Amino acid sequence: MSTPSAALGLQELVDSVADLAGAPTTLEDRDLHLVAASGHDDDVDEVRRTSILRRRSDTRVQQLFATFGIARAARPLRVPGDPAAGRMARWCVPVRWRGVTYGYLWLLDPDGRVEPARLEGLHDVVDAVAAALAHRSRTADRTTWAVGELLSPDAAARAGAVEELAREAVLPAGELRVVALAPAGGEAAGPVNAWVLPRTVLVAPVGSRAALLVPGTVPAAEVAARAAGALVAQHPAGVAAGVSGPVAVDAAHTGWRQAGAALRAALSAVGGGPRGAAAVRGWEDLGTLRLLALAEADALAAVAVDQRARRLLAGDPELVRTARTYLDLAGSAQRTAAALGVHRQTLYHRLRRVRETSGYDLDDGADRLALHLALTLADLA
Repeated sequence: MSTPSAALGLQELVDSVADLAGAPTTLEDRDLHLVAASGHDDDVDEVRRTSILRRRSDTRVQQLFATFGIARAARPLRVPGDPAAGRMARWCVPVRWRGVTYGYLWLLDPDGRVEPARLEGLHDVVDAVAAALAHRSRTADRTTWAVGELLSPDAAARAGAVEELAREAVLPAGELRVVALAPAGGEAAGPVNAWVLPRTVLVAPVGSRAALLVPGTVPAAEVAARAAGALVAQHPAGVAAGVSGPVAVDAAHTGWRQAGAALRAALSAVGGGPRGAAAVRGWEDLGTLRLLALAEADALAAVAVDQRARRLLAGDPELVRTARTYLDLAGSAQRTAAALGVHRQTLYHRLRRVRETSGYDLDDGADRLALHLALTLADLA
């Protein structure tokens, strides 16, 4: 069989490794994100299955494999299996370019059929894999800081970022959307698996969050959901994503503020949902919550939640739920009673108690607006 060339895509190269070695093969980058996987027949274990489904190796498995010295291995290294744990033996082939490790090829070999000599013969195709990973990694290294600068409030920094991204020929054409990602637990997002995203999407850490620049031709909400879903494996409490409205490249910093507001709303949704959830909110659907682009929820709530709202919030939770549902449904008694599962007379009794407890006049438009905003921001604060 002819040797694959570096011009082939990574999926084709991984398929070639599997074909030449005669073993199911996966390729992971140095962050152990799944890059590509060959097909397989019956040779599959839980490690491979999890890596393919989650697009990332399990953290405990990563730590285990590290103890076998994969980071220091100068040549293919055989990692023993553990039948009791459902883990098959496999070969680890470090993928290095000019002495720098960019990833690992994993070849399942439970029966010891893959001979070391055959692996040594994969030198050319492994070099092609290494060159492709190195090129993508180095491009990402050069553009990561530029993405952060593009989102900066400093005009000079943004101008320099535009020049750098244009020089690297990765500047999105036309309008774009900005995505902000953060775990529900408050920790740093960590590296996003860029291999699950379109090549035209730029990824960078910005503080403890992750930022994506999504060209206008790519569905940003879908990209945000995919990126958030890939991060859930590392953050079991859940991950939230906020998506900006369309903005010009030189207004990406405005999009970052919009994405941040949507992210805060999405974090509230994750906090109230099941563990391991991924929530996405868009700027265009936030309504009054666009105020979150101006200040944190706590600061806004300190202004919007007056003494009347505090009295209501400190009282009967059923009255709070009734008021919130009634206001969310535009003051429709019929729909509110149906949503709460109560008789309409019971609803009217509760609304009277809301008035008596808080002092808000629910027949007054200004009072209804003030209470609705106070309850909404209190949820987020």
